[in-house]
Order: sequence, then structure tokens, then C-alpha cells
Amino acid sequence: MKENLNITENEKKALIDYFSGKLTSEESGLLNNWLEKSEGNKLLFDQMTDIWQASHFTRINDKINMEDAWKEIQDQLSKENKKPIQSWVRLLKVAAVLILVFILGGIGHALLHSKPNIAEPFLVEYVAPLGSRSFVKMPDGSKIWLNAGTTLSYNSHYGIENRAINLSGEAFFEVEKNPALPFTVQTSELNITALGTKFDVKAYSEEKTIETTLIEGSVRLEGNNFKLTEDVILTRNEKAVFVKKEKTLDLIRQNQQREENISMEQIKPELKIFTAVEPETAISWKDERWIISNEKLESLSKKLERRYAVNFIFDNELLKEYSFGGTLEDETIEQVLDAICMSSPIKYVIEDKTVYIMSDNQKMEKFKHLLMK
Repeated sequence: MKENLNITENEKKALIDYFSGKLTSEESGLLNNWLEKSEGNKLLFDQMTDIWQASHFTRINDKINMEDAWKEIQDQLSKENKKPIQSWVRLLKVAAVLILVFILGGIGHALLHSKPNIAEPFLVEYVAPLGSRSFVKMPDGSKIWLNAGTTLSYNSHYGIENRAINLSGEAFFEVEKNPALPFTVQTSELNITALGTKFDVKAYSEEKTIETTLIEGSVRLEGNNFKLTEDVILTRNEKAVFVKKEKTLDLIRQNQQREENISMEQIKPELKIFTAVEPETAISWKDERWIISNEKLESLSKKLERRYAVNFIFDNELLKEYSFGGTLEDETIEQVLDAICMSSPIKYVIEDKTVYIMSDNQKMEKFKHLLMK
């Protein structure tokens, strides 16, 4: 690769601003004109996209030095072009990024933006593996926190044709307002649409429910491949729990002490009673202080499995009925289990990535009355 890439300073700035999410409308026109000049420019743009995704600049804040960024791109281009180019691989490639993450509290930063509308659309995917959490800044400025074991994907034309994202797992959203392009979270069963708001969606494929907790603003819920019997709008500090098997939607209102149950067509709902919503607890998984509010070990163990990348095995199903509450701050899995053992008649053994939960017979009599029937 020759050191002179025949790119003007304005074109360089447009490229860096595009990759870092700061592209202006004027720069967008300039960048499109540069791409249309030759097929070589389009290939070069693809190479730069790959380099940017892999570089440390995708994992820092918005203060990016253009000269430093451009120097890294040039250095990597020189290395890249010493290798045979397999163009067919580039054409078939699906863009996928594994977000840099830190166990318990670290937030990986990523900036990956759609190509100009002259390019064919492709899939952009973010993954937060088990034992980690991630942060994503979208091209429109919306912010998304991903919980462990979560996959988020969207079309590269996001922000141009629509603002639809697909979610499997749990994520917290801070959505930038854009009435012309509503922001929609698509899950296996429900679509959640917002114009500008903060909300949490938990939609793990292996779980029986899909939960939406609204913190600020409002969202509209719709069936993915079915119709609700009426419009469902959540407002601040309200929650909806969709039960996949029964196809029922349970609404929990902050100013009421019971659920309003909305069923699908031809499905008779069952009325249930709920306590008020605790929004801080619902979204604390993304912060340094994780709040657990009197949660049964059956469901808490699932969260711990994702957070610490372990597997729980109970030697007695009854042990899953004990509850635990408290606030955790960067504790190890051993410290969390020690805290649970202090409030429950259990003991544990960890072998590799498996946690065995067993009865502590010495404590059992003392705690027997605490078992939830």
C-alpha cells in the first residue's frame, strides 16, 4: 500500500467522523462522492471498516484524535495489503463484533455504524458473553447496556430506513428521540416501540417470560405474529410480563397493587396480584451496585449463571425456594454464595465452572420455617 492514498484532508475527516459516529450531513455527501469515484475506494472503505472495528478507538470515549486514528488505519492497511485479498470473503461476510467486556462492572465501549445508503445492507451484531456485560452506542446516539448472555443485532441501514433492533437476552435502553423513525425492540414474541425513553427488556430464549420495565417516557407493546386484544401503553415505572406459553400479558402499575391482564385474541386471561414496580432493582444489573430484592434462589441462580459464567446444580429442589436479598458490589461468585449461605441453610462446592448447592443439615431446622410454600 502506498503511503499516499489520494485522500484529501476533508475526506479523511469525513471518514473518521463516520466511524466515530459524528458524521454531518455535509460530510455525508462528501463521503458518498468519494466512494462513487472508484471501486477501489469502496474496497478501501471496507478494509478501513474492518480495521476500525478491531482497533482500540472503538473502545474509548468520543475524544478521538484524527491524526492518531488515521495513522493507525494507514499502518494497518500496509499490513493488510501484504496479504492476499480474498474479495469473495468480504462480499459474503456478516459483520459481527464481540464487545470488549470486563467481568462484574467493566463496560465495553463500541461504536459501529452503518455504511452509507449506497452499500448493500448487512447485519451488525453485538454479543455480551456469559460472565460479562457490555455497552453499545448506536449511530443515532441511543445508548444500550447488554446483560450477560445477550445478543443484539440490527440492519446496517439503521437510522436511515428504520431504527429496529433484534434482542435475545436482556438490555437497558436510553433512546434518542426521533419521531420520524420510531425505535423498536423486536423479541421472539413482542415488539416494543418508543419515540424517546428509558426502559429495560428481558427476553432470554430459555426463559418462560418476556419482561419490559419502563423507567421514563412511554412505550407501546405489540405482538410479533399475533394481535393484542387492545393497545398496550406503558408509562413511567410500569412493567409488562408476557407469558410465552399462555400468551398472556400481565401489566403491573406503580400506583396500583394489582395486575391488569391483557390476553391475546381468544385467550381467557387469569387475574393475578402483584406488588408495585421496583424500577431501580430491575435495572441495577448494569451498574456497580446490583440490587437483589428478596428473590428466590431458583431465579437468582439463573442470573448468577449468566453473570459469572457458571452452572448451578441443586441437590434438593426445595432449596430453590429460599430467598435472598441484598446489594452486591463487585463481589466474586464465592463472596455472593457466602452471603446467601448466611441467610439460608445451604452450603456450596465449586468445581471448575459448576456450583453445587447442598443442604446444610445443621442449619436446616433453624431455617425450616422460612421455606416458602
